[in-house]
Amino acid sequence: MCRSIVLVEQGIEGHGQHAEDVSRLEQELAEARENLKPSLAANDDLSASAAREAAKRELADKDAAEARRLLASAKEEASRAAAEAVEVKKMAEEKLSSSAAELAALQAAKEQVEAELDQNYDESEELLKQCFDRAVRQAHFLYGGPPATSEFNMDYEVHQGRLVPSAEAGALEASEAQATGTHEGEAEAEEGECVEVQD
Repeated sequence: MCRSIVLVEQGIEGHGQHAEDVSRLEQELAEARENLKPSLAANDDLSASAAREAAKRELADKDAAEARRLLASAKEEASRAAAEAVEVKKMAEEKLSSSAAELAALQAAKEQVEAELDQNYDESEELLKQCFDRAVRQAHFLYGGPPATSEFNMDYEVHQGRLVPSAEAGALEASEAQATGTHEGEAEAEEGECVEVQD
């Protein structure tokens, strides 16, 4: 019994000490929980920030993918435009070469036509001179006029009893026609004034 009493007393003392340890541990646990609250809040904030960063990174990845797609499309378009530019340049060079050949052919044809015109003009002028000389010879033969000399010139014209160059004769005739028209206009004006006075 003594032994039992001693054991019970020791158990009671141990139980009291154990209760004190439990109370102390509970208090430490409560303090740890209080101390852990800021860490938990910081962890929640960090988790939310990480989620936001992940969303931003996902959006940035989408934007980067879209930018890469647009860049590839732009490169493809630029490549196609460069190919078209090369084709257009080639066609333009071919057209220019063809035009240059046509221009050279036209220039050669023009020079040939001009040479033929010069030759025809010279031949026509020579023919006119021969016809003029023939008419002078026939006039001398038919009408017994003065002998044909070098005084005859097909570039001159008879105007008001004297020989003048053809161009000058034309200008003189135009001047005289204008003067005649002016005199006629003045006469008509004078007649009109007379008619007004009579009215």
